[in-house]
Amino acid sequence: MNHQSLLLGMLFGALLAMAAASGNSSDSMALPADNEYLHPNGIQMRFDDTELWRIHNVSDALLQTIPVAEIMEQKFGGNIWKENSKFLDISIDKEQVKAARSFLVAHRLEAELLVDNVQELIDEEQLDGVKGTQAQPGSRTKKASRDGSGMHWNDYHSLDNIYAFMREIRAKYPNICRLYTIGQTAEGRDLKVLRISENPRENKKIWIDGGIHAREWISPATVTFILYQLMNNWENQPAHIRSLTWYIMPVMNPDGYQYSRTVNRLWRKNRSPSTRRQNCFGVDLNRNFDIGWNGFGSSKDPCSDVFRGDSAASELETQAVANFLAKRKYNLEAYLTYHSYGQMVVYPWAYKAVKVKDASVLQRVADTAVNRIAQKTGTTYQAAVTHQVLGIAGGGSDDWSRAALGVKYVYTIELRDRGAYGFILPPKYIKDTALEGWTVAETVVQAII
Repeated sequence: MNHQSLLLGMLFGALLAMAAASGNSSDSMALPADNEYLHPNGIQMRFDDTELWRIHNVSDALLQTIPVAEIMEQKFGGNIWKENSKFLDISIDKEQVKAARSFLVAHRLEAELLVDNVQELIDEEQLDGVKGTQAQPGSRTKKASRDGSGMHWNDYHSLDNIYAFMREIRAKYPNICRLYTIGQTAEGRDLKVLRISENPRENKKIWIDGGIHAREWISPATVTFILYQLMNNWENQPAHIRSLTWYIMPVMNPDGYQYSRTVNRLWRKNRSPSTRRQNCFGVDLNRNFDIGWNGFGSSKDPCSDVFRGDSAASELETQAVANFLAKRKYNLEAYLTYHSYGQMVVYPWAYKAVKVKDASVLQRVADTAVNRIAQKTGTTYQAAVTHQVLGIAGGGSDDWSRAALGVKYVYTIELRDRGAYGFILPPKYIKDTALEGWTVAETVVQAII
């Protein structure tokens, strides 16, 4: 651990102690204590000896049929953060740096050093969250907000807090809200979806999910913010908001999300044990849906971060979502799934290099959303068809919703940022990023109506 990391750790611990001592003066709902950052058992992985690289000219290597990402992952223990036609972001343990760079040089590839010490990003994220929570009036470690709901967006919340927030909304609006448990995970956690509707039988429907990839914490934060935007003032919402049936699932991958908070901040998959490799866990749920499942963009290796599973829809989470939506596909007009990072609004197809027939309509709506985001926050997003900017990848929930359910407005929203922080986005950026996610949802709803 270097000197800077040590100082950050000491400061973080001091702030946590201040938070615990600050009392319980708030009159807001007491959410479950979230002390996951403390990790008293000491099992949380650290990344002091990990660098983050951006490898350029990846498309040139692919033309030479060199599977750069696969080699970096399998041979040098790399952790893929982002892969597209232009570059590959990957973290590498410093013990492998010399050999990995030699491989890249041999194939005329460039590696830009984005982050020298990944743990410093994680420390900054945690410290920023503590500071943000301390700014809450009358707050203790993870409670209090100006609306009295107990949820705020100055830090990332635990699964328990998110589920408590959903239960509170259901209790506050019992006539229009229904909270479903649509299944359970391999580790026994509930999969929860909140329905908001004044007329479930007749209204057009929109589905919104987040947290399919565990480490993308800004995704559940954004989806809970969307839920708050909807319900904070439901009675005064415009007609195009109130005339829809909303299905909202903030965390599609609860096991992975919990694991990323307590053990491995960079964990991507769920936590189902492999039937073929004893020490390998997890399936990439966004490679597990029954659409182009056995194609490009995923791996058959159970240890890979993009392991597609042993069969299409093999995972409990995938099955639960697919079964739930298959029964509700009538009038299902939109499917929005929130990810990070890259600042993009993209639409099918991803599993093949073809656009959907009504791509011009989807592009126009995405362009509108991107323009509105720029006006609201000044942040630049890109609107495009998925395979052109993210490469070909099968098994995605977005493609599945279009192919299996016939949903028209299908979008994957890649939230902030573009690589400076990647998955480890400091909490001070949550509110603006979540507002960008809400802006996409608003724009799509207006298109539906």
